[in-house]
Amino acid sequence: MTALYSLVCQIAATLQQEGKTPSLALVRARAGKGVAAPELFSAYQQWRANPPAALPDAAQPDNNLLQQEALPAAETVDLAVLQQDIRRLEQKLDQALLLLQQLQDKS
Repeated sequence: MTALYSLVCQIAATLQQEGKTPSLALVRARAGKGVAAPELFSAYQQWRANPPAALPDAAQPDNNLLQQEALPAAETVDLAVLQQDIRRLEQKLDQALLLLQQLQDKS
């Protein structure tokens, strides 16, 4: 595990404890300007693909909501599809933010 990946994990856990969804922009803001954008993006993608299993309870998403509401199967499938769409959009937004940052760094 690299030091930058560990830093991203720590920042993401802190953001989650604050009730925020970790995004590349938020992680970059917390990491500081001394971190190279491509390396940070790589570590962030690694975290997104395989976040650490041991998160504090406050940072755990509430997956019991579906069980408590006892949604019909059709609504559960729609919710899963929507969650996948949101993840895909977040990844695209993170990539766009990285490209924007790289363009700003070149200026």
